[in-house]
Amino acid sequence: MKPLTLPNFDMDSFVALTKANMDALMKAQTVMAEACQAAAKMQYGFMAEYVDQMQAMAAGKFAMEKKPEAYMADMKAAAEKAVSVAQMQVDLGMKAQAEAMDLLTKRAQANVNELQKLSA
Repeated sequence: MKPLTLPNFDMDSFVALTKANMDALMKAQTVMAEACQAAAKMQYGFMAEYVDQMQAMAAGKFAMEKKPEAYMADMKAAAEKAVSVAQMQVDLGMKAQAEAMDLLTKRAQANVNELQKLSA
């Protein structure tokens, strides 16, 4: 009967590989968290400005002689700004997602190379 031989296993390389994977995951998570934080700041800034405008209108600090067309223009401008902020948030999210996926893809490619070395 032939003796059972186990393949060589480099534990230090495996630990280094696992650490590199965790580092890549942490970087990707940080990218996404920073994007969420930036999007929330954008939204907060937009809402704070909107609330200030509404408070000014409620306090009677708007021109009584202003025509309805002017109010409609103001509402249109506010809607356009809301769309602009939303588009910036989407762009920010897409950029962050692409960056995170790039980090993880590069790490996956490095894993394949490292595992080939470990199994050789």
